[in-house]
Amino acid sequence: MGFHLKITNYRGIRSVDFNPDGVCLLVGPNGSGKSTLLSAVELLRNTFVRGFEMAINMAGGPWITNFDLPDEPAIFEIETSDLRWELKIPADSSVGMEKVTQGDFASLVGNSRLKSLHDRPDPDIDYQKFENFIRILRQYRNYHNYDLWRLRKSGSQADSQAELQNYGQNAFSVLRNWHTSRPLRERYEFVTDTLREAFPSFFGELDFESAGQTVTIRIYPPGSDTSVPIYFASNGLLSAMLSLMAICSAPDGGIVGIDEPENGLHPYAIKMLVNAFRERAEERELTVLLATHSRFTLNRFKKEPHRVYVMDQKEKEQLVRLDNIRDPEWLKCFSLGDLYGNDFAIQEGYSETGGAE
Repeated sequence: MGFHLKITNYRGIRSVDFNPDGVCLLVGPNGSGKSTLLSAVELLRNTFVRGFEMAINMAGGPWITNFDLPDEPAIFEIETSDLRWELKIPADSSVGMEKVTQGDFASLVGNSRLKSLHDRPDPDIDYQKFENFIRILRQYRNYHNYDLWRLRKSGSQADSQAELQNYGQNAFSVLRNWHTSRPLRERYEFVTDTLREAFPSFFGELDFESAGQTVTIRIYPPGSDTSVPIYFASNGLLSAMLSLMAICSAPDGGIVGIDEPENGLHPYAIKMLVNAFRERAEERELTVLLATHSRFTLNRFKKEPHRVYVMDQKEKEQLVRLDNIRDPEWLKCFSLGDLYGNDFAIQEGYSETGGAE
């Protein structure tokens, strides 16, 4: 389905104009703004769901603007389902001013405009498209820094949630809820089927265990009746499980961001995960944003350089599609992972051969 995002003067981002669709990669040097971009959509989500002041606090506090433009406002525009929402935050982060536009309709500029229109719909707005915009925004998640140690040691608190939380701490409870729900069981099967493909020598099936209000799992290797406590499972398997659950938690037509999904994974497992992400994204019309440094992940996009976005602090427009940086015909001659850090996304302070200067 895709969406359009414009960001000006937000922390590490001076200017980004972004129109992704399907499974896309964000690559670039450390500190170029990849994680900041994923968190920007989360800031918009929290502004609508929790209010502006809480959203600012959840985003790390009142420092909002870029170091190079400390006195200019931060501006965000997100558009999908034919509706555009603009949020402008002054340098002192005192209040967020909003404007909502759809077709010939344009709201007055003020605070909490999107929330006000949701609570009291305007007759000039296409309400079905408006509700779809809200649904996609409300269910955006930015997945990063999975809490693998807590999952191993303490499991998940049992509850009725059907979506994975940002750090994955409710994973085992959500997975059990999917397993026992007829409408959601396909999510469970998608996760376990992909894990079998990605870890053919270790993962065959899983089972749930409960103690009080805690849920955990045990892994059964292929062809074995002996289970392995999740405490002893590899970080890669746990991380892959959570990333697959992240994709399944997104609504149809939705957006999901995952920061460094390749952590702990063998190249074969990365291949299987990217294939699964693409399959799910095509089936459910998802936009999946993957921030990565993995050369193996990049290699999976050799035929889709238009879905690789390169962030560079030195450029005026910080986010550029790879096929606009290098000739697509030239790119076909190489593995993208071999070019990363040398022919594009070069880390400042390193030579063209990849060594420290």
